[in-house]
Amino acid sequence: NVTIHCKSKDDDLGIHVISSAQFYEWRFTVNFWQTTLYFCGFTTEKGRGVYAIYKASRDGVRCHPNNTCVWDVKDDGLHGYSDVQAQLERKRVQITNKQASDVTIHCKSKDDDLGIHVISPGKSYGWGFKINFWDTTLFFCGFTTKKGRGVYDIFKASRDLYRCNPNDTCFWDVKDDG
Repeated sequence: NVTIHCKSKDDDLGIHVISSAQFYEWRFTVNFWQTTLYFCGFTTEKGRGVYAIYKASRDGVRCHPNNTCVWDVKDDGLHGYSDVQAQLERKRVQITNKQASDVTIHCKSKDDDLGIHVISPGKSYGWGFKINFWDTTLFFCGFTTKKGRGVYDIFKASRDLYRCNPNDTCFWDVKDDG
């Protein structure tokens, strides 16, 4: 069983106990300012958590075509959307060396170490990934060039989720001036 308690600023939907293979649903209208937010507390025998279950700025474009957001509670956590929506969350980063000499990079996230790569002049290095459930995905890279070194946030979901080009690729150029 899963015990849930869902709320918005204006509505408390109460506490509900959901048995295995059962579901709970509700309907609402997104406010004029597109700031509607519902969050739910979940309690299972494995633990507890509170999640933003509907956030207009995030879910207005990510929910199913019939305006239904689907979430599954599983042993390893909360899962949302269909495979089609998960595809929409795929992002890419491409770093291109625009300098006359090699650039050495080392990129990481909390969960992934992409290793050390040397990018020759005019060449690129890139990778793909999915945004995590909480929209907190962060990749950072250390850069070493003849002129010096530095560490930069290369993908930060709170900044880049909707900023990258229509193909969901964030392009970065390494130049002599930065």
